[in-house]
Amino acid sequence: MSMHWMIGFMILAAAWQQGQTPAQKGSDAKAPYVERSEKEFAFYPGGSIEISAAAPGNVKVAGWTNAGVKVEIEKVFFYLSPDEARAASRQFPVSVTNTPTSVHISTSGSKQPRATMEVNLQVYVPAQKTDLAIRMIKGDLAITGLNGSMEATLEEGNLEAINVAGYYSATTKRGDLIVELSGKTWIGHSFTAATGQGNVNLRLPSDYSATLQLETKAGNISIDYPPQIVDGESVPLQVLAKKLIRSVSAPIGAGGTSVKLATQSGDITLTSKKQ
Repeated sequence: MSMHWMIGFMILAAAWQQGQTPAQKGSDAKAPYVERSEKEFAFYPGGSIEISAAAPGNVKVAGWTNAGVKVEIEKVFFYLSPDEARAASRQFPVSVTNTPTSVHISTSGSKQPRATMEVNLQVYVPAQKTDLAIRMIKGDLAITGLNGSMEATLEEGNLEAINVAGYYSATTKRGDLIVELSGKTWIGHSFTAATGQGNVNLRLPSDYSATLQLETKAGNISIDYPPQIVDGESVPLQVLAKKLIRSVSAPIGAGGTSVKLATQSGDITLTSKKQ
C-alpha cells in the first residue's frame, strides 16, 4: 500500500507543477500586441533617405525597380494589455515625411531600462541610386540590392550588407558584420565597416577584384579563399600578426577599390562563393 501511495503522490505533484507553470509566468505569458501599417509614395532615383531609430527594432532596406518608396512599419508591444499597447503606440508614433527627392523616417520609444516595445521597419527604395543616412540605438540593420551612398551608425546591433555598391560606411559599437558582395569588383568609391565588439563574416566571389584590408585587435582571422597569382605563382593570402593585432592587407584579383572591415574584439572569416 505504501508503494501505491507514493506513486500516486508523485503523479499528483507532477500534475500540480505543470498546472502552476502558466500562473508563474504571469504577465510574461501574454502574447505581444502587434500593429502594422505602411506608406507608399513616389520618389525619384537619386534622392536621399534619412532614418533615425530612437526605439529598439530592426531596419531592413531593400532596393527595387519601382520609382517610389514603400515603408512597412511593425510595432511590437510586450507585457502590455491591448489598451495599454494602443496608448503607448499613440505616445510613441513613427513619423514619415517625404518629398519627391527626400524622405525622413523617425521612430520614438520609451527610455525606461526595460524595453516594452520595438519598432521594425522594412523600407523599399529605388535600387540604382538612393542615398541613405541611418542612425539606430538598438537593432539589426540589413541593406540589400542597393547602389548609392550609404552611411550608418549603430549603438548596438548587427550590420548586414548584401549585393551593395557605391559608397558604404557603417559602424556598430556592438554587433557582427555580415557582408556578401557580388560581381567582378566593387563599383563605386569604397566599402568600410567596423565593429567595436563582434565577429566579421565576409563572402566574396572567387574571381573578385579589390584591395582587402581586414583587421582584428583581439581575435583570429580564418581564410577559405583561393590563392592569388603573383608573378605567375600561386600565393595564399597571408595573415600578419603583431602582438594581439592580426590583419590581411593585399590585393585580390586585379586589385582595385578598397574593401575594409575591422573589429576591435572578434574573429574574421573570409570565404569564397559562387557567382
